[in-house]
Amino acid sequence: MLEAERQEINEIDAQLTALFEKRLAVAHKIATVKYENKIPLTNVLREQEVISQQTAALADPTLAPYLTDWYRSTMLIAKQYQAHVIKGLQNGKSV
Repeated sequence: MLEAERQEINEIDAQLTALFEKRLAVAHKIATVKYENKIPLTNVLREQEVISQQTAALADPTLAPYLTDWYRSTMLIAKQYQAHVIKGLQNGKSV
């Protein structure tokens, strides 16, 4: 009972973990550019644009509020990581 569904979730989670690492690798590059060019950490317009594009791409529009929450959480984590990277750069350390 539920073994197949849990296995499918485990496989999806493994993919999400790999994508998470890729996303934060790009976020690291973005943090470096932001630091070097004195660009603010948060870009509200960009965040809204991404959320709008991704929710519009949903096959099931009733999932939009959940995807919005997921992206907000994901973006918060990316900004926290970027802040960590920038702090390291400010202290002369490579993160």
